[in-house]
Amino acid sequence: MTSLDPNKALLPPLPPLKSFSLTHILYDPTHPLSIPLTLLSLSPIFLFVSYFTLLIFNRRLSILFLGLGSVGNEVLSWILKRTLKGDRPYKGHGEIGTGYGNPSSHSQAAGFLVAWDIGYAMTLSIRATTTTPTRKSDQGTLGIIRKVRNGVYVVGLIVWSIGVSYSRWHLHYHTPTQIIAGYLVGLVAGSIYFYLTEYVPMRYPTSILGKLRRAIESIWTGLGGVGGFELGDAKGGWGEGWVFDGSLKSEAGTGSERSGAKKKMR
Repeated sequence: MTSLDPNKALLPPLPPLKSFSLTHILYDPTHPLSIPLTLLSLSPIFLFVSYFTLLIFNRRLSILFLGLGSVGNEVLSWILKRTLKGDRPYKGHGEIGTGYGNPSSHSQAAGFLVAWDIGYAMTLSIRATTTTPTRKSDQGTLGIIRKVRNGVYVVGLIVWSIGVSYSRWHLHYHTPTQIIAGYLVGLVAGSIYFYLTEYVPMRYPTSILGKLRRAIESIWTGLGGVGGFELGDAKGGWGEGWVFDGSLKSEAGTGSERSGAKKKMR
């Protein structure tokens, strides 16, 4: 029997549709914490939006590495899940039962960011002396404020990561073992990644990793980074680096020579 609605009669039949599982979460509508925990569970996805936004507006190479590391961490989780082949706690229960559950990729993403952020916070003093030598010393009241502020950021991030991990258990997507395993893998992966991409190049600039970082940074600044909105101290964007403008290269060389001379005078 055909529909009597002429508008529906003109519509073609729909092909088989599938839910986009990246943002598809089932929750218990009767529990008061279900909505907040669902949003927490989705928050690791929002991080990639934050990375892209930061890349547009400040074009820091560290943000690029953090974003690439987070993508690599997701690839690692994908490999581990298909290697360990751990079942979800409610296998076959609707969308919850699809795919493997060990380790928890959300917990792993949270642990990765926590490890990276703690490493960044612990090296802020080294980073300040190497990038901005004229910055005031972290002593006195200003130093205390900076330490307290950074501590608040780190503690807040840890609390967030615990909330993300707990949400995966509350929403019945993972067992506690899978969540803890994912978090620990993320902590280890984030620590190693930060050490190789940030700490070693900064602390040992003449090492292989230090030279590789400088080479990548040269290409990054040569092309002009990402974006084009001039906000804060981020000037220009892609297509405005010294590769396209030789005068910028000479200015960059003059600046590096001056900084090198200052280091020799010390």
